[in-house]
Amino acid sequence: MKIIVMAGGVGTRLWPLSRTHYPKQFLKLNGMERSIFQLTIERCLKLTGMNEIYIVTNENYKHLISSQIEELGYEVHGDLIFLEPHSKNTLPAIYYCIKAIREQGDDVVAVFASDHLIGDVDRFVEIIGCGLPLTDRYLLTFGVCPDIPETGFGYIKPGRIEAPGFVVDEFKEKPDYETAQRYLQNGYLWNSGMFMFRTDIFVEEVKKHSPAVYKAFEQGNIVDCFAAVPNISIDFGIMEKSERVAVIPMPIQWSDLGNFATLYDKYEIQKDEQGNVLFNNEVILDSHDNMIYAQGEKTIVLIGVGDLVVVDQNDALLICHKEHTQKVKDAVQILKERKDMRADYHLT
Repeated sequence: MKIIVMAGGVGTRLWPLSRTHYPKQFLKLNGMERSIFQLTIERCLKLTGMNEIYIVTNENYKHLISSQIEELGYEVHGDLIFLEPHSKNTLPAIYYCIKAIREQGDDVVAVFASDHLIGDVDRFVEIIGCGLPLTDRYLLTFGVCPDIPETGFGYIKPGRIEAPGFVVDEFKEKPDYETAQRYLQNGYLWNSGMFMFRTDIFVEEVKKHSPAVYKAFEQGNIVDCFAAVPNISIDFGIMEKSERVAVIPMPIQWSDLGNFATLYDKYEIQKDEQGNVLFNNEVILDSHDNMIYAQGEKTIVLIGVGDLVVVDQNDALLICHKEHTQKVKDAVQILKERKDMRADYHLT
């Protein structure tokens, strides 16, 4: 079994913790001894060996990846780190690795993001293993069992039973709140962005449903391939179109840390009686359901406010209502347009 780890994302919704040149997957968040990327690698090592893990990223993160793998005590195999010449979304990134894997023969491949947090790792490994027999017939995706009507995720509608999962009836885009409530009641699953399939079946489906991707990777070298390939996700390019897709439910604690609202939810044990997430000696008066994530020795006081995210870094300060954390990426775009280096780099 081979594994592809997607490690090229920039995590703009977690700015100023996450910056273009040091994004969220490489951060060791408060209370964590490992970075999110390192935790992902450790999960993968429960499924296969280090020499079977392929990492697709970009030139900016090559040395970060190498140093963090070495910190785990493993030798870095440069031929297993694939650098995209351009970011063209998830389908070209995955296909890039699949082409290299097939040079050694067809195999089962699992695809994981490098910035997800998984609660019960042993249960996660068990569920992945249970799906292996289905890869002879299906492209597999793994659907997280939702506990709230989340509007920030896509959804999967399970169809007829195909033990240990279901044939996928339909993929649904991110819904409004009322629609998400209905999905929750009707047994829909969150689209986790985790996949598993045989390489030969995957290539057949790419050729059938995304011929432009298949044709682009027939170019002579990888630079030409990425110049020709369209910008397209695996969901839109393959999974939503293929008739050979099955989903396995994952009843586990899972987070993609997509924004500060999900980061707030991660720190359940840090909450005080009023639901405030605190890490230092902040002073909180008549305030509820806030999160303060501060760097340095600055004293922070909140009085009479609720549902705020306060992220204080040495070179940047974010104050945001939890309902608007998706808009942090828009603020980062404005900083980029102003050529403010703090959008891309930690200056201290």
